[in-house]
Amino acid sequence: MSTQTYEHLGPYRVVRKIGEGGMGVAHLGLDGAGREVAIKVLHPHVAADLKARDRLFREVETMRRVRSSYVAEVLDAELSGARPYVVTRFAPGRTLEDTVLSGGPLQPHEVIRLAQGLCQALVDIHAAGVIHRDLKPSNVMMVDGRPLVIDFGIAHLVDAARLTQSGMFVGTPGYLAPEIIRGSQITQAADVHALASTVFFAATGLPPFGTGTFEAVCFNTMEGRSQIDKAPGWLRDWLSRALQVDPSARPSAGELLRTAGALDPGGRRPKARGGRTVAMNTLSDLLPPVEYGRGRGQEAPPPTLQAERPQERRPAPPRPPAEPFELRRFLKSSGFVGVLALVTLVALTVVMPVVVGLVVAALSLALRAGDHYFAEERPDLTRAAMVAMGHLLLSLAFGIAAAGLLHMAGRLSTSHAESLAAGAFTLGLFVLPGAGAVRRAASGILTRLLPGHTATVVTVAVMGPVALTSVIVALVGL
Repeated sequence: MSTQTYEHLGPYRVVRKIGEGGMGVAHLGLDGAGREVAIKVLHPHVAADLKARDRLFREVETMRRVRSSYVAEVLDAELSGARPYVVTRFAPGRTLEDTVLSGGPLQPHEVIRLAQGLCQALVDIHAAGVIHRDLKPSNVMMVDGRPLVIDFGIAHLVDAARLTQSGMFVGTPGYLAPEIIRGSQITQAADVHALASTVFFAATGLPPFGTGTFEAVCFNTMEGRSQIDKAPGWLRDWLSRALQVDPSARPSAGELLRTAGALDPGGRRPKARGGRTVAMNTLSDLLPPVEYGRGRGQEAPPPTLQAERPQERRPAPPRPPAEPFELRRFLKSSGFVGVLALVTLVALTVVMPVVVGLVVAALSLALRAGDHYFAEERPDLTRAAMVAMGHLLLSLAFGIAAAGLLHMAGRLSTSHAESLAAGAFTLGLFVLPGAGAVRRAASGILTRLLPGHTATVVTVAVMGPVALTSVIVALVGL
């Protein structure tokens, strides 16, 4: 894309192209207030992948919650148009990769500052429930000596559909955790492994798991054959614990941050502790790729980039803390649009109980079906159908109970009580226990329809009077 062809992308003015990758083209842009932003426009073949785009819709909303001075947070996104793009904070500087390749390894105090900054970035990213998945020197900008993490989560999500179909993985060899290469569950521990690999590169100027063929680097990674012995002595123990092959043996980002504060370049050389991380054999680059999980005497198949999944199962990671509620922000969000839409539906159901009630029931079932189809891990279809039917009956019982209570109160006639009961039925379809799938699907649709701040504010301005008018009409009709 050239600035001559596309001078604007939504409310943003394109200044110049600053980079390009497998996901899209990055541009320097200016927002309405004249502030610099980074705009990443998806390649056409990426934008055409509807399933990947749907996952992006959901994940971008999560990534917007990340608030950190060490992260180039997502500011805006337009993912429903012909040229989808994501807007992030702009970092005027060079990548860590460029800095080290041109100027050599960082000084000890710079390495410590980098390690502490990257740890804090991961703490903030993980607290928002996001996994970076692709932390590496080229995704770390150095701004006045401080690291700024960029491109978290997005590239992995774009390739997720093709990843599942091909059985391959996406990333840079040497900075991928062993579990990513094996194709097993990816958790926050994968980011910790990548962080340590990135700090190793900054301290030595060398790739953490050597050079050679793609398969050889992957072999070194899965075997834990890092070049720990080439790192400064005072840094080896810290790196060794974070580069453990077993994800459960690695410290969390918070633990790494605490220990990074105790790193001392003038201290005695500590010994690496426990775990399966060993110094890399320099001859390993000459070894052929191996297939894991095969007995002796069995013929190995042609080399692939995927190994057998490990048999052990790790406990689920702790749930991240809830984001604090901000009323002003909520009133300008797609969530508030959803509330206004629900109020309108409830009011219309009171006015036309049978017609609107049936339409809303069908809508809730359609939303459940959509959520089931786009789920990353689809539950059993029979179980999902039973949950949907149970929730429908629960909402119906809620409406009947409401009608009975209103009629017993003696203040409303039977017909008016039944109309309000129909409204309660509609409300129950979206708020009663078991309605999570309906709300998720509705939220995804609203995010697709309202990808930007301006579109959301305009919709709120329109939906507010509509909801209010619907409520007044319903009350007058009683």
